[in-house]
Amino acid sequence: MNIETPKLSPGWRLVIVFIVGMVMFSIVAIASKFREAPRPNLFFLLLWIAIIYLSFEVIHQLQKKLVRKNLNSIWVFLGSSIGGTVSYTVSFYFYKWLDYFILGSEPPLVQHILFSAINGLAICIILGLILLTYNWKNQYYISHIENEQFKKEIIKANLSILKNQLDPHFMFNNFNTLYYLIDEDGALAQRFLKNIASVYRYILQNNEKAIIPISREYEMARQYLLLIEQRYKTALKVHDTVDSTFFEHKSVPPLVLQQLIENAVKHNRIDEHSPLHIYFEVTENYFTVKNNNNPKRTSGTTGTGLENITKRYDFLTENKVIISNTEEEFIVSIPLLSATNE
Repeated sequence: MNIETPKLSPGWRLVIVFIVGMVMFSIVAIASKFREAPRPNLFFLLLWIAIIYLSFEVIHQLQKKLVRKNLNSIWVFLGSSIGGTVSYTVSFYFYKWLDYFILGSEPPLVQHILFSAINGLAICIILGLILLTYNWKNQYYISHIENEQFKKEIIKANLSILKNQLDPHFMFNNFNTLYYLIDEDGALAQRFLKNIASVYRYILQNNEKAIIPISREYEMARQYLLLIEQRYKTALKVHDTVDSTFFEHKSVPPLVLQQLIENAVKHNRIDEHSPLHIYFEVTENYFTVKNNNNPKRTSGTTGTGLENITKRYDFLTENKVIISNTEEEFIVSIPLLSATNE
C-alpha cells in the first residue's frame, strides 16, 4: 500500500519564511558588519524574503532527494542545510550588488560574504529543523495509520478464511467423508478426524498473526490436503518436491498455502477422468503452488482469494506475488519473508 506523505504547502512555507526572515532581518540590522545598517525599503525587504524562500525550496527539495536515498536523518539535515546556505550566500551576493547600485551602500566585500554565509547558515538550520520536524511528525502518523490498516486487513483476511472453513458445504463434505470412513476404516476415520481438529486448531491459533514460520504453514497445508485426498481419493494427486532446508528463518502470512490449495480445488473439475495435480516447489525466495488447468464451467467464486493474498503481501514486503495462468497450468509463487519482516 502506498500512502503519499503530506507536504507542507507553499503557502505555509511562505508564512514560515516571512516570520524567520523578519526575525533575521532585525538581527542583521542590529549586528550588521556593514558600514551603514540596512535602511527600510519595502522592495529590498521583499527581495530578501524571496532569497530566504528560495533557500527554503532548496532545503525542501534536497531533503526529499536525500530521504529517497535512505540516508540517516542527520545527513539529511546537514546536507539540506549546507545546500540552502550555499543558495542563500550566492543570492545574497547579487542582492548586495543591487543594494550598492540602487541605495548607494558599500559594495560587496569579503566580510559581507562571510557574514551572509553565517547568517544564511543560521536561517537554513532553522528552516531545515522546521521542515524535518514537520516530516517526522507526518511520518509518525502515517506509520500509525498504516499499522492500523494492516491490522484490519490481517483480521479481515483471516476472518474471511475462517468463514470459508465454517462454510456449511465444506463442513458437510468433511462430515460426510468421516461418516463413510467410520464404517470402512475406523483407524483412518480417527486420523481424518484428528486432521480436521488440527486444521481448525491451527486456524484459531493463528488468525490474528501477521506472519508465521513457513515450516508450520507447510505442515498445516499437508494436513489440509489429507482431508481433501480422503474426499477425492485418486482423483487428487499431490507432487511434493519441497526441500525443507529452504524453510530456515523464513515466514509467510498464515493460511496462505491453504488458500492456494482451496483455490485450485474450487476452480477445477476433479474426477477419475480428469484428476487434479497439485505441485509444491520451493526456492530460496519463493514457495510455488501450481496445478493443471481443468476449470469448472462455473466456479461460483468471486476471485477474492488471490486478491486477499496479494493485499496481505503488499503490507509485508516489496516482493510481489507472481501469478501465471496458462491453458495448461495455474501457478502462484509467494515470497518467503525473512525473520526481520515479523
